[in-house]
Amino acid sequence: MENKPFVNYTYELIHDWYARQEEGYEPIYVRGQQTPIDWKSKIGNSDMSTNFKVTHETKINKGDFVLREDGTLYLLTWNVTNHANNQASQTVECNDYLTFTREVPIKTDDDGYIIEADGYVIDMDENVMREVIAKDMPVTYAEYAGRPDFSTSQGQPGILGDNLITITTQWNSVTKRIRIGDTVKIGIYTYRIINVSEAEVHISKTRGILIMNARRVAGGGIVAEV
Repeated sequence: MENKPFVNYTYELIHDWYARQEEGYEPIYVRGQQTPIDWKSKIGNSDMSTNFKVTHETKINKGDFVLREDGTLYLLTWNVTNHANNQASQTVECNDYLTFTREVPIKTDDDGYIIEADGYVIDMDENVMREVIAKDMPVTYAEYAGRPDFSTSQGQPGILGDNLITITTQWNSVTKRIRIGDTVKIGIYTYRIINVSEAEVHISKTRGILIMNARRVAGGGIVAEV
C-alpha cells in the first residue's frame, strides 16, 4: 500500500479485546488507509467516523478494533466490502474505557462483615455490591440522536429530555453477558442499560458490534464549590 502521510498508517488488528490480554497473545499488524467521510451534517459523534481500507493479506471483520500507531483506537462498525484490491469498512474512534457492572445482594459473614471477592466492587455511596461484567472495555458513546423521551424535571418548571445515550462496542465472549439493568459509570454520572441490541452481531455469533442504550440515573453531577 502506498505510503501517504496522514492517510496510511500501521495498525494492530484486534479481533477479540480480552484475548489480547491473555498470556501468549501474538499481535497482528496491518497497513491501512483512513480517509474522511464526506458527511453533509453532523449527527451524534458521526464526525469521529472515517473510511478504512486494507489489502487482502489479513482478513478484517465488522467488530474488530484497530489500534493506530499513534495510539488512537478505532472500532470497525460497517460490514466489510471486498473490492478487487482492498477490503473496505468504516471505523469510529473509541472515546472511553467503561466498566459494566450488575447489582447483586451484599454478602456478609457471621460477624456481619462484608465479604469481598474478586470480580465484585462495593459501592458504599449506594450501599450495594456490584458484579463486574465487563471491565475497561473500549467503547464509543454519544447522545441519542433520535426523538428523546421526556420526564418532569425537579427543581424547575417544565419537562426535560432524559439523558439517553447510545453505547457501541465489540461483541465478544465477555460483552455478550451485558444485559438490561446493568450499570456503567461515565465521569461522575451512573447510567443504567435500558436496551441491548445484537442486531449487528454476525449470524454465527462469533463477531460483530453490540449496541446499547443507557439512561442516566438520579444523583451525581452536583459538585459543591468550597
